[in-house]
Amino acid sequence: MLIAVEAALVIGGRIDLGTAVAALVAVEVILGAAILALAWRAARTHDGDRVAAAARALLPGPVAAVILLELGQIRALWLLVRRRIHTEHREDTTISYAAGRGSVYLMVVAVCLIELFAVHLIVPWQRLGTWSWLQWLALTLSAYAVVWILAWWAAQRTHPHLITDEELILRNGTLVALRVPLEQIQAARPRRRGQVTDERLNLGGPGGGTNIDIDLDEPVTWRSFTGRRERQISAIALEVDDPATSAQEIITAIRSRRPH
Repeated sequence: MLIAVEAALVIGGRIDLGTAVAALVAVEVILGAAILALAWRAARTHDGDRVAAAARALLPGPVAAVILLELGQIRALWLLVRRRIHTEHREDTTISYAAGRGSVYLMVVAVCLIELFAVHLIVPWQRLGTWSWLQWLALTLSAYAVVWILAWWAAQRTHPHLITDEELILRNGTLVALRVPLEQIQAARPRRRGQVTDERLNLGGPGGGTNIDIDLDEPVTWRSFTGRRERQISAIALEVDDPATSAQEIITAIRSRRPH
């Protein structure tokens, strides 16, 4: 809108081109400073991930969610290479859930690699003439898909569920699926692996199976990846590597929060 107004003023002879450019630059500088100030304020007032807080303050919810996911995937690969685990505090108790998923992701990666070479070598790209550049686009997208799948597996390895001093943080890779205050947890019970009903929030793996149930005294709010959908949750089904130990750790954390 500003550019259109200045163009009209220049064409009408009200201002010269140099003045219009200077005014445009001044407005852009002011807007840029305001945006940076907003991001800085959001980051300073947030106790958790400050980059995420700044992104959510500046961008629409879905856009911020996608950008933060991509950045988190890159960081997860780096954490896996360094053999590090991501926690919010040093004293957090971790609950791993990705031990049996590696074979599934490696199988998908193998299929993607076969597809990558097949499409690159078998398709007669030279016959497309000026559209032969699509060969390199397809190659790039396929290679990115392989890296993304490996990064998603890395994210699940390096971002376990957490028990902090105040809450149970349930994660799926770099995404926080749910935060549950410890005082609102009624019970945590291990069980045989299987499917669950729609009454529970299902946080299982690729196959959907879960092996621990968590019941709440009061419901908590679950929000979708983009934040557009939400639902009240009073029962959860999880997949973890060691259900008996994980349930005991949750129960111990609950008891430590309640008065004797």
